[in-house]
Amino acid sequence: MKTMTIKEYAISNKLSIYNVVKMTQNGSLETELKKVNGKDEVFILVDETKSISETAQTPNEEPIDDYKKAYFKLKLKYDQLKIKFDKLQKK
Repeated sequence: MKTMTIKEYAISNKLSIYNVVKMTQNGSLETELKKVNGKDEVFILVDETKSISETAQTPNEEPIDDYKKAYFKLKLKYDQLKIKFDKLQKK
């Protein structure tokens, strides 16, 4: 396994340092503490066989398979809100 600093990992995966820190804190990245110049620093363990896109994905994202269903669902919400807005304007 290869170790990288938080900054190196962020640069190589085109992520912000803030997002990498959040990923290390919630446990989605394997980390290791090492002493460098008398200070504890966090290093990320990177497995060369694992693809980087797997670790960078957010688990809450799901692709929408049926775009027509999603469109009509949003259209229905839009129409309901438009009716409510029109009623409020008439008052």
